[in-house]
Amino acid sequence: MTERLQVRLFDRDVGELGISGDVRAPEDWRFAYDPDYLASTQPVALSASLPLRGEPFVGAIARNWFGNLLPEGPVREAIAARLRIPLRDDFELLAAIGGECAGAVSLVPPDATMPETVDGVLDLAALLATQGDEAGEASLALIGSPRRLSLAGAQDKIAVVLGVDGSIRLPAIGEITTHILKPDSLRLRGLRDFEAFGLALARAVGLATASSSIVTIAGHKALLIERYDRQIAADGRLTRLHQEDFCQALGYPGELKYEAGGGPSLAQCANLIRQLRLGPAAVQSLLDWVVFNAVIGNADAHAKNLALLCGADGRRRVAPFYDLVPTIVLPERLVDRRPALAIGNAARIDGIDAEDWRRFAGQAGYAARFVQRRAAELAGAVLDAMDAVGRTLIGQGAEPARIERAAAAIDRNARRLREASKA
Repeated sequence: MTERLQVRLFDRDVGELGISGDVRAPEDWRFAYDPDYLASTQPVALSASLPLRGEPFVGAIARNWFGNLLPEGPVREAIAARLRIPLRDDFELLAAIGGECAGAVSLVPPDATMPETVDGVLDLAALLATQGDEAGEASLALIGSPRRLSLAGAQDKIAVVLGVDGSIRLPAIGEITTHILKPDSLRLRGLRDFEAFGLALARAVGLATASSSIVTIAGHKALLIERYDRQIAADGRLTRLHQEDFCQALGYPGELKYEAGGGPSLAQCANLIRQLRLGPAAVQSLLDWVVFNAVIGNADAHAKNLALLCGADGRRRVAPFYDLVPTIVLPERLVDRRPALAIGNAARIDGIDAEDWRRFAGQAGYAARFVQRRAAELAGAVLDAMDAVGRTLIGQGAEPARIERAAAAIDRNARRLREASKA
């Protein structure tokens, strides 16, 4: 079994992640920055929870940050089964698929070399056609282990390259991907169109949001989302940006992304932004994220759906919004209506009232009247934008019945919230 991994950031060796013992428990993890990296020009910390220092980070603080790089749920299960790795062995999974994580981090065994060839499914259309069978689920999650690709999350997604001619293809080994492709969910039918609706509504009302559209590849529809952890350098090259979600930044494991399960609160998220001195725009961005998710009825807006971006200069900012799904459209037996991060005392995402906004404001450090005014404002903006956004998505290939269902549910919730916020 692997016991050491070299950690790289922006293609620089930054340190070593190690593990000891047969049990491979959280307390057995250890990460240390390389002394040469610490002494180099403008070193960048991996995380707000892993600041630059000579002393190693031992135990859960190391395990939590690196474990958050891994996929979750059925996607993780498919990868572990295909690679014959114990499901709970985070370290071995990172050794297998950590070669390119979200953002600019990579983890590789010492002296590792990349294979010249790749086995597994290479044709994107053929790969999409396999969705629904056991091999297909693993392929969608992994796209062949030699590619060493890890994308956190519980939903099937494929990292792809969008060509200048509009073509969409799988990446060559080591190639920087430009977009994420999400087929429709097999468990939650319609999730693709619902997420497309949430993302497009956010853009329509002026929020910084990952750009997306519905595309068709050889008869298979999917949601194509531009990667916000990429940028064009001064010389025209596509480069990576570093990212970490709020569970990582606050030192929580990914399994505690929900507040009710012991995870971070919105007050902690707001305090983090202020402690990092990200500025008024970032404080406003968090408020808009909370309010918008309430307006569209997204009860699954958890701490891993908030992220920080960081360039090679070390400057952090709040990432554009992503995973904006109006979960009130989905069956309640499958998706809880309780907000993933508590908003006042609201028991349901479609039951937030003025008192809940006032409690949230007091806990997170906002002026109560400003929060209520912003909630009413964004609710009105969403109502105004829905018809045009819905028509655009249907034109792209979204199923009209799904868009109509989503629009009706959001309309009811937004109107109720707009009135409740004025109280």
